Amino acid sequence: MPSSTQQESYIASPERGSIVVIVLIVLSALAVLAVELSKEILTDYASSTYLQSTVAGYALFDSGKAIACDVLKKDYKNSKADHQFEEWGKVNEVLVRISNEFESGDISGIIRDENSLFPINRITSPDTTDAVAYREILLRLLTQLCHDLDIHHGKPQDFLDAIRIWQGEELPDAISHDIWYQTRSKPYERPKKKLISPEELLLIYWPNAQLSDVERLYYGSKDVKGLHDLITVWGNGPINMNTACPEIISAIPTEQRYRAAFLKAATAFRNNSKNSFANNWYLPLAEDIGLSQKQIPTRALGVASDVFRISITVTIGGSELRECSIIKRTADEISTIDSFAN
Repeated sequence: MPSSTQQESYIASPERGSIVVIVLIVLSALAVLAVELSKEILTDYASSTYLQSTVAGYALFDSGKAIACDVLKKDYKNSKADHQFEEWGKVNEVLVRISNEFESGDISGIIRDENSLFPINRITSPDTTDAVAYREILLRLLTQLCHDLDIHHGKPQDFLDAIRIWQGEELPDAISHDIWYQTRSKPYERPKKKLISPEELLLIYWPNAQLSDVERLYYGSKDVKGLHDLITVWGNGPINMNTACPEIISAIPTEQRYRAAFLKAATAFRNNSKNSFANNWYLPLAEDIGLSQKQIPTRALGVASDVFRISITVTIGGSELRECSIIKRTADEISTIDSFAN
């Protein structure tokens, strides 16, 4: 027969079990709380690190942009022409050298001359003579792109007219374009003003063309540049012959049979740093290969630039941030037209 002590022990067992359960519940709760707290601490740390990186990144962006702008400002005072051998063309060397002095991160970047691209908004210029010159260059460029990109449904002239209609010109086909825009699954209207973004070209109605044609013309292919890389909505011309893309140089002569020779001669001239780039060097060069001055649209051409794209890359730890600024340079100041993440 059990003793009284054993009986008390048996009676206390359920109570002890309850206590153990309660202790386990409390320990589990504390464990969960500890896990959640550690998550919060890690999140706060990550957020803090990200915030610090972002702040440091913007500071470096500002430094890089300031350096690039200073280079462009000094260049304006020292030169009447803009070409690849000037200091602004080698700004990355300056940025990399200076970034070695920073502990927070590295800066690299380039300055691109927006006047090296085709100024798409000049085809509707109030000056009819200038507008015609720019339209003819663009038509030759579109014709070559359609050929190189195997685009056969849409006609280059129709796309040129479509851009003019989009910008507000009431050409004979304008009504059919308006109907097309209004009958999309998500209807929209043409803005009837100059393009503010290159991507607007993807919205333009191109009669008889397939959607893939518009995208291919804009983005190009692995081997052929599209309009995305050849036009500017910020630069207003004239086209800088010292820096113009080869595709645009090829579209300058009115006679197709001279275009390859003109590109070859222009490329050789531009690659020689000993040449003078301050004058209209391309005119005697054109005459040397058989072109007359009338076959070169001089009203749309020049050798200096006023709009540039500053692209800055900041590297902090394993993170890489990119930003672009479109700036306009005058004798008095350098102002920012637009800026965006790249």
